[in-house]
Amino acid sequence: MNCKSVYFQPNKIILFAFIILAFSCKKEVKTVHKVSKKDTVSTVEPEEEKVIPTEIESNFLKRLINEEIGEQKYKEMQISESPYYVSFANVGDPYTVSFSIFEKGDFNNDRIIDYVIHRSSEGMLGGNANTNDDFIFYIMKDEIHEKESHSILGYAPFSYNIIDKANFVDNKFKIKVTQNFRTYLGEDLKSASFSFIYKNGNLYEESYLSSCKLARLKSKTIFNDIPAVEKRTRSIEMHNYTETIEEIYKKNDTIITASAGGCDNLELSFTTFYKVEPDRINDSEYKKETALQLLEFLSENTQFSNEINVAVNYYQNNAVENKYIKKIKGYEFGVVVDKDDDRKGELRFLFQIKKIDNPYQTENWEIATRNKKPIKVDDEY
Repeated sequence: MNCKSVYFQPNKIILFAFIILAFSCKKEVKTVHKVSKKDTVSTVEPEEEKVIPTEIESNFLKRLINEEIGEQKYKEMQISESPYYVSFANVGDPYTVSFSIFEKGDFNNDRIIDYVIHRSSEGMLGGNANTNDDFIFYIMKDEIHEKESHSILGYAPFSYNIIDKANFVDNKFKIKVTQNFRTYLGEDLKSASFSFIYKNGNLYEESYLSSCKLARLKSKTIFNDIPAVEKRTRSIEMHNYTETIEEIYKKNDTIITASAGGCDNLELSFTTFYKVEPDRINDSEYKKETALQLLEFLSENTQFSNEINVAVNYYQNNAVENKYIKKIKGYEFGVVVDKDDDRKGELRFLFQIKKIDNPYQTENWEIATRNKKPIKVDDEY
C-alpha cells in the first residue's frame, strides 16, 4: 500500500490500524550495532551521518582502496559515500576494509590539505588477524599522493592498547586507550590519555616531547652525514608513541638498515647481509671477525659511537654468540648471525643494543606512560 493513499474512518479498530501504519511509513531511523573489539560488550549508537566526499577527497580514498585491493579478488566495493569500503570473500575468513576521513587540515603549513584516515578492517571475530583498526596521518605532497604517513594503532588482536575514544581538539589528536585484555591477561586493565600533534617534520605524542630523554637528541639521525645514506625516515611507534628513526646505508653490495627509538632508554638495531663461501658458513672465527668489522664501521659512522664501542670492547675479548649480553651495567646488546632461507649463500648479521638510563621503562605500558618510578600494585595512570 502506498503511504500517501491511507484513509481512516472514525472506527477504533481502523484508527488503531492507521496509527500503526503511519508509524511504519515514517522515514526509517537506522541504528548500528557496534560490537566491541573485546567480543563481550555490544553498544548501540546512532549511525553516523552519511558523508559524500569532495572529488579530491574521493580520488584519494579511491587510491587507498585500490592499494588495499592490490592483486586480490574482491566481492564488493563501495566508493560513493563515506566510509569507502571493499569486501573480500577470503574463503572461510571473509573481511571488509573501510576508509573514512577522520580529520583534515594543513598540518604542516605547506598549503596542501593533509588527512587523518580511519582505517578499519572487520573480520569474523574480534580475535581474528583481519580485525584491526588504525588512525593514519597522511602528510600530502599533492592532492592524491602523500610524502609521509604515520600510523597510530587503534586495535589488533594482540596489540598492547585499544583506543576507546578519539577526537580532534585545537588541532591535536586526542585518544583514550585501555590495555588490551588479550595481551594483559589476568591483570587489572589500566587506561591513559594521550595527545598528538604534527610539528617539526613528525607526528609526536606530547608527553614524549616533555618527558622522554631521547626527545632531546640534537640530531634526529643515526648515520653521520655521509653520501651513502640513501634514506632517512622519522615516524612514531604505534604502540608506545615514541619517535622512530629508520635509515638505509647503501654502498656497492653493502646495505645496512638501521633503526633507533625509545623514550628514556635508547634502542638501536642494525641489519646487513654478507655473501659467504660455503666452507665459512659455520666458521665462528669468520663470524666474529666480520661482526667486529661491522661494529667498528658503525662506531665510526654513526652518532652513537660511545654506545656501540661498549659492544666492540666486549667482543674483542669474547666470542660472538647468538645471545643477549647483560653483563655490563647500563647496557644490553647482542649480535645474531644466521642463515636466511631466501638468500642462499648469505649470512644475516643483526646487531641490537639498548642503553638503559631508566630501569622502570622495560615494558610497553611503562614506556607509553613515561614511567619514572617503580610501579606499585595500586598505581593509577
